[in-house]
Amino acid sequence: MKKLKLLFIVNVDWFFISHRLPIALAAIENGYEVHIATTITNFEKKLKGKGLKVHHITFQRSGSNPFLLLNSFLAILILYYRIKPNLVHLVTIQPVILGSIAAKFNSSISVIAAVSGLGYVFSSKGIYATIRRQIVLSLYRFALKRKKLSVIFQNKIDQQTIINNTSLNHKKAVLIKGSGVDLSKYKKTSIKKDKHVVLFAGRLLKSKGLREFLYAAECLNYKAKFLVAGKLDFENKDCINEDEFYKSINKNHIEYVGYSEEMASIISSASVVCLPSYYGEGLPLILAEAAASAKPIITTNHPGCRDAIIDGITGVLIPKRDKEALTIALNKLLNNQSLMEKMGEKGRIFAEENFDINLVVHQHLKIYSNLSE
Repeated sequence: MKKLKLLFIVNVDWFFISHRLPIALAAIENGYEVHIATTITNFEKKLKGKGLKVHHITFQRSGSNPFLLLNSFLAILILYYRIKPNLVHLVTIQPVILGSIAAKFNSSISVIAAVSGLGYVFSSKGIYATIRRQIVLSLYRFALKRKKLSVIFQNKIDQQTIINNTSLNHKKAVLIKGSGVDLSKYKKTSIKKDKHVVLFAGRLLKSKGLREFLYAAECLNYKAKFLVAGKLDFENKDCINEDEFYKSINKNHIEYVGYSEEMASIISSASVVCLPSYYGEGLPLILAEAAASAKPIITTNHPGCRDAIIDGITGVLIPKRDKEALTIALNKLLNNQSLMEKMGEKGRIFAEENFDINLVVHQHLKIYSNLSE
């Protein structure tokens, strides 16, 4: 029997590895021929080594150059013609919009569109941002008008936003909480009593709450070691100024480890994980990983972030853009060892019930199977 062809289209390879690779590997195990089209940085060899067929497509992640967008769109069209996929799994805004529109030229293709957060365009403010947001919603309206379609959301607010602003049938909208966590890798680890570590992990964007975190570090660096893991994302307009960032971490003796593929080890060393984000999140993977590792969480009362914790039980919700609230919440946890431990234990249970990678993989395979039929 001929294998069904599944094509993932993702903006960049490292995001695919951290957020979708287990799903692709499970598809291979279930008999699919799996392709990945993405912007290649350093991971082509790793992807090919896992049995995926790799194709180069360059995505300009800021999406501001119409000629580069057209180039990406034509590359997708050509790829569809060459590969003739049965299913395409599109992840992040540009691939979802461009890939869905390109699929209109081939009605036999089934489309899975993963809206893993609405992104910076929906969290930014100002006249230009408002105009751009309306353009993106118009493109979503056109792109998601299709019979063979399933749209995956990570939180209910994003799901309702897209349904309210497009003609998407709610039966085609599927809610899957996050990208899943390997619970055997992210294990329950103890919180040290004498050496507290506060961790921020994510792209170094202002809207991820990095400035608020740096402020809290300046106020409380006598109580704990502060740690930042993540990369400076210069393609994103919201990236923190490099000089400002290094000046702050040097001044406050913050350890910066950069991008790491060993997040399980880094999280295991933490006492508290902070993500004071007001970015257009889906469901932040770092928060699911922190819960699985039995770490208390401080995050914002913001779509996606608040879906990753139970306020007062597995962590603390604070208002967006509130550096003082973050500092107060963090100080409270650092002064209460038993509270941190109780929140961590409840967080592990919450992760087992909601974020298990096996559950997420099963949900995706079911979508592939239903669309294939």
